[in-house]
Amino acid sequence: MIPKPTPAFFTGAVAGLAVLLIVCAVLGLIARRRAAGYDQYLVGSRDIGPFITGCAIASTYLSGWATMGMMGITYAVGWSGMWFAGVWTLFGIIPTLFLAARKLSDFSMRNNTRTLADIVQLRYDSKVASSLAALAMALLLFGYSVGQLKAAGTLWYAVTGFSPVWCLLLAVVVVLIYLLIGGYTGTQWAMGFQGILLGVACFVLGIAALSYVGGPSGLEARLAAENPNLLRLIRPDLPKVGSNQLFSSWIGITSTLLLFFTMSTGFPHNVARFLGMRPMKKKADFIWLVIPVFLIAGFPIMLNATTGLAARATFGAELLKIVPWKGDLAAPFIAMVSGGVPLTTLYVTGVFAATLGTFSGMIMIIAANITNDIIGAWWPNIQKSTLLVLTRLLLIPAALIPFFWTLFSPPPLLALLMGQAAAGMGGMFLPVVTLGLWWRRATKVGAIACIVYGLPATLIFSFMVGKSMIGMGTAIWLIVLGCFFCYIVGSLLSRPLPEGKLDKILGTAPRAPAGSATVTT
Repeated sequence: MIPKPTPAFFTGAVAGLAVLLIVCAVLGLIARRRAAGYDQYLVGSRDIGPFITGCAIASTYLSGWATMGMMGITYAVGWSGMWFAGVWTLFGIIPTLFLAARKLSDFSMRNNTRTLADIVQLRYDSKVASSLAALAMALLLFGYSVGQLKAAGTLWYAVTGFSPVWCLLLAVVVVLIYLLIGGYTGTQWAMGFQGILLGVACFVLGIAALSYVGGPSGLEARLAAENPNLLRLIRPDLPKVGSNQLFSSWIGITSTLLLFFTMSTGFPHNVARFLGMRPMKKKADFIWLVIPVFLIAGFPIMLNATTGLAARATFGAELLKIVPWKGDLAAPFIAMVSGGVPLTTLYVTGVFAATLGTFSGMIMIIAANITNDIIGAWWPNIQKSTLLVLTRLLLIPAALIPFFWTLFSPPPLLALLMGQAAAGMGGMFLPVVTLGLWWRRATKVGAIACIVYGLPATLIFSFMVGKSMIGMGTAIWLIVLGCFFCYIVGSLLSRPLPEGKLDKILGTAPRAPAGSATVTT
């Protein structure tokens, strides 16, 4: 039986939100003194440690995607959704730490860069590449942020029964409160707190949901009784076009591994967490960075992907009839029946926190990209105080556009919309931002070619997926491999920056001329 909102669930959710809002507001007020100037508002004092950074990254990487969207996927298609909903999670986040953490934090500190597009401009010595990157990030982040708002709205609908307008508006208001107050530092500390809360909530819910359906054997029996295909690791009975290809063919399943690898290391709102981190010290800081990421983005999330299966075993296919939330109600509803008010309060607060943390990071990047990387880049004489005011003002429309999009045209399953946006962001910004700091031969022609291909390819192929003209797995391969091809070929066919200039930008020692020898006495 589908649970109904009761005064007890409503009271618990409101209490959890109140605690969350108080903590985030306090963190924002503490950080406010570090956000007095424009630079400090965008990247803080660059002194945040690896533990808080790791918790923040885990929060932004997972958010509504993992903590609700993944459960919606496994609820809808069964075990075949596990490839997309959890198996490949660590294959994305761990390479991010190796490839991006030290490189981005050191580069940002040394060159005083404030945004990822700032890094693009300096690395390739090109305002055109920087502005294109800023525009592409903003457009795709709008699409990705819709998923975050839907996740937050779905939670509040589950426990309150409020209309979609109020459920979504509440999420927007909470984010704007602490983002306007504390800037980057307040957001980073809030995300760190939210990440810890998220890990605990997902772990507890995963255990409770599995126990509620009688453990692994009970889960298997219930799913088999409804539809044996729900137990299959690949669903050939599903269409091989549209989003179903992710679960019905090896092209789709392998594409999810590619997606998780590129999206984590290419997500602007993910790798931007490194810009305000203090310089890393040898192995100790790296260990502190890995621990929270593994504890939050590792076992709890992989366990929690079974929550959707437990919901399917409990409610059947009934949730797919509830518009606009549909299968994304799986996690909050199974929390309500398996753990009552205490578990539901913990889960709603944790996921609401993580979802809003990711959403705040996104709209922060959107606003900063417009002011810093478009207005500031092309009108260099504009005062930083003016840019700071503009950034704060732009946060409001940056939050309201996803609000209206989610309200009037919500995605049926939020994880699928987010997956399409993730393919574009990973395909473009893993090479342009992260790999550009490793590959000296990379050029602005390669970067521009990558973005010029990646943005329209994401939009076109996503449209084709929506019309069931091609499969989503095929679209992911075409987007990501096409971006890498353009980046590599464009770079090889054009002239790189002079060695001396490149050494100065990258902070590397000058290379000895070819054929020269070093004599040691």
